[in-house]
Amino acid sequence: MFDFIRGELVSYDEDSLIIESSGIGYMIQPSRSALEEMTEVGDQVQVYTHMDVKEDDVSLYGFASPGERELFRTVLGVSRIGPKTALTILSSVDKGEFRRAILDEELTTLTSIKGIGKKTARRLVVELKDKVSKLDLGSTGTPGTNREVSLALQALTSDSMGFNVQAARKAISRVRSNHDGDLEVEELVQLALKELS
Repeated sequence: MFDFIRGELVSYDEDSLIIESSGIGYMIQPSRSALEEMTEVGDQVQVYTHMDVKEDDVSLYGFASPGERELFRTVLGVSRIGPKTALTILSSVDKGEFRRAILDEELTTLTSIKGIGKKTARRLVVELKDKVSKLDLGSTGTPGTNREVSLALQALTSDSMGFNVQAARKAISRVRSNHDGDLEVEELVQLALKELS
């Protein structure tokens, strides 16, 4: 029903974001990539969406690109995989890494994802192997950059560090704007911690 939603970013956290468009506030459950695209509250943003309709619930899921949404829908087609699990998968591993894990049958990579056991990992491989090889996942930007940012954000928002997504995201953005070239995950985290302290 909705291909994408473009509007003003009202609020966001790890689990949801709200975008106001034409006077309507849309609550969207974002992938980690979509969340990483968010900047400041009040900015104009765009999120590609998938609507999941159940008997007692209608949910919107948000993605950074059409390719990521297509991958989500492909994973959703696997038996006994619901939208929350599909979103967890996409938010836990890089798109290219996920495709490689499926094609090379790397069950260890798949079972490292929260909620994915060996049986589910095998089912993902069996049902997706032919499909993911045909998917155009699009550009992932500067090689490594998105992955480094994602891993640094995960570290800063983990239970052990406990920073909220907005604060961590802003700190990482400041660090990257102050440094030329790509930084390793450890460097990003250390410098972001200084920004946050």
